[in-house]
Amino acid sequence: MDIPSRKPLFEQIHDILSDKIRSGEISPGERLKDIVWAKKLGVSRTPVREAMRKMQQEGVLNLLAHGGYEVRSTSQKDLIELYRCRAALEALATEDAAAHADEKLVQDLTQLVDDCDAAIERGDLDAAFSLNTKFHTAIIARSDNAHLASLLDTLRKLVLFYRGALLNAVKNNPAEQPVYLERLRIKQDRHREILAAITARDASRAASLMSAHVRETAEDLLPLVSESRSGDSDTMAA
Repeated sequence: MDIPSRKPLFEQIHDILSDKIRSGEISPGERLKDIVWAKKLGVSRTPVREAMRKMQQEGVLNLLAHGGYEVRSTSQKDLIELYRCRAALEALATEDAAAHADEKLVQDLTQLVDDCDAAIERGDLDAAFSLNTKFHTAIIARSDNAHLASLLDTLRKLVLFYRGALLNAVKNNPAEQPVYLERLRIKQDRHREILAAITARDASRAASLMSAHVRETAEDLLPLVSESRSGDSDTMAA
């Protein structure tokens, strides 16, 4: 397996493993060993160990007492707690972004909403998922609070891990796909409301809408957690 040389080796390995987890190639509850992945990637164990340690710090992997790591299993309790934190932080970021909104931000967000509409109509779950994420990322990036951006960047990795695991559950169950697409259409309505508040520079309303939107998203995801989790819902082991 070829590894590009843009970043330090352990960060490249971190990205590779993260992508495989989000895509479903590595499943929640699956055990990972540095010696196995070092062999697969054609590298020494040290950078693999560093990459896995970083993923443990991000909350994606759990350290096993008998050695190695296990991919965290999705649980309803974890999801609710994670999204409560996300709702509070993104509301602050949205309030800040709305207060300093300019024409470029409005144009960028409008384009993302339009592109996501098109992806939903095509039934392209991966593209819709990506564009939905980019809408939130664009708002966070416009926040002028470096500490807030740093906290959200850390949280974002775990959020993407959860959402990726749940998206894979939907993609593997064709009966769920129309339901998920309809939920995405509703989320688009929420994004338009947030965009309207940002355009009007109504920071308080934009923040309130974002908080409600993120909390609503958690409620929508809960039924999928019970289908995609491995083990008991309280296990801290996607």
